[in-house]
Amino acid sequence: MNAYFRRQLQVPGARSMFTAGMPPGGRMPGFWVSAPNIVPAFRRGQDAVPLEEFSIDCRPYNLKTPNAWTQAELFDRIKTNFDKYGVVRLTKTGLADIKDMSKYARTVVKKQMKYEGGANPREGIIDNVFEVGAPNDAWLHYHHEMAYNQHSMKNLAFCSIKSPIGKGDTYLSENLSVTDALMQTDLGRKLRDKGVCYIRCLTDREAYKGQGWAQGQAVYNHWQLSFGVETPEEAEAKAAACGLEVEWCEDPLKPESKRYLKTKLVISAFEYCPSVDRNVLYSSIADHNMWFDTWQGVHDVPPEKRPLQMTFGDGTPFTLEELRQWVSLYDDGGIRVQWEQGDVLAFCNYRYAHGRPAFSLQKWEERQIGVVLGEKFQRVGALEKSW
Repeated sequence: MNAYFRRQLQVPGARSMFTAGMPPGGRMPGFWVSAPNIVPAFRRGQDAVPLEEFSIDCRPYNLKTPNAWTQAELFDRIKTNFDKYGVVRLTKTGLADIKDMSKYARTVVKKQMKYEGGANPREGIIDNVFEVGAPNDAWLHYHHEMAYNQHSMKNLAFCSIKSPIGKGDTYLSENLSVTDALMQTDLGRKLRDKGVCYIRCLTDREAYKGQGWAQGQAVYNHWQLSFGVETPEEAEAKAAACGLEVEWCEDPLKPESKRYLKTKLVISAFEYCPSVDRNVLYSSIADHNMWFDTWQGVHDVPPEKRPLQMTFGDGTPFTLEELRQWVSLYDDGGIRVQWEQGDVLAFCNYRYAHGRPAFSLQKWEERQIGVVLGEKFQRVGALEKSW
């Protein structure tokens, strides 16, 4: 472990799981052999938006009773909070069934999109509710859901099905303040002028005998699972519908496989948000190869061979200092959300990025978050009149 990493964590050299220097509710994975280049904080001191301002204690509404669904006051509060803050959190619900939780999530996430062309290998829990699709011991840097396609989603919700105390916290980053701070920097102006280029590489499920990162393979996602298809022709059609250029390549880790799908998209780093009538940041390092610095199995792959690559729109690479600055700005907007079983968190995908630090569980502990994906929209990028 190098000297920089020790200074970042303020802990003498150690490779076992520990919490010192980490965001609350996170852990440091012990499998790392080399230090990641960027250590996110996820939050600076206090929440950028106080959690209690957009949270609703649901105990007075007794959501487990048959008439709970008819309580107009609760739905008015949910809508008011979401309209004002772009986020609402229901806690102390007493709910244990994901069907019940998702019903309340859909009071604001009214329309759902199909998860096609997504990066993570998400499995369905019930209809239109998905698993997170990422290992516990990986940092999930702040990101806006599906920013790497020509279409994205307006909002989304998380439902806490199982949640160990003090582990696996989710973090939101309040994006209006992050955008304002970014635009005072050279990085912000470069992102505005150049845009970003996303390159995603998807492996062939058949070449890996159906196995992925959960089975220890150096795999992010197979194109069959990402696009919900079985043939290359179908994958090409689905990719085109996402606005992606496609190229079939040789798998750099399995040269015998020639069905390695490389997709490319050059697009604005920002997006016009109708609800606040302004442009907001809509990109992060979650689509850079550094996303895999803490992803077991893939972190050992040389950066240039990792499944995600990202540059400025003109192909210029980001410097390490630019990437650190980007992460730091998102950290400044951080809000910590601690989970209890039955909690529901719904938020605007424009106004908030989301992420989480790594965590570890004991054998008797479980964490399961159901993801409700909101209404699909076609990206327009930044509007000149809306800076």
